[in-house]
Amino acid sequence: MSESRPSKRGLIDFILQRLSAVVIGIYIIHLVVIFTLNSGMDYVAWRSYFTSAYSLILSTLTVIAIVIHAWIGMWTIGTDYIRGQDRAKLLRTTYQVVVVAGLVIYLIWSLGLIWGIL
Repeated sequence: MSESRPSKRGLIDFILQRLSAVVIGIYIIHLVVIFTLNSGMDYVAWRSYFTSAYSLILSTLTVIAIVIHAWIGMWTIGTDYIRGQDRAKLLRTTYQVVVVAGLVIYLIWSLGLIWGIL
């Protein structure tokens, strides 16, 4: 394994973490603006807005950004704090499997709700 590989992976994780935070922040600002400017909207207008292509795509990108952000954060926690013990590798692997399973469930559930499948 080359010496440059870990640093490249760390840089990619760093950039992904920041980009995903920006996407999440933009979505939150977007929702605050929409809720503030359209306080008198009824159910039909809200449904129409949130089923528009723009809203569906932005919501989908945000859910994907949340999953990426959460994975990098949880992976970092797992590798930083689960180490140096006799069974650390097994514990860390179990932890990562549980985290991945939770994130996959969240992703499927969220996208199903956003796109009206569930």
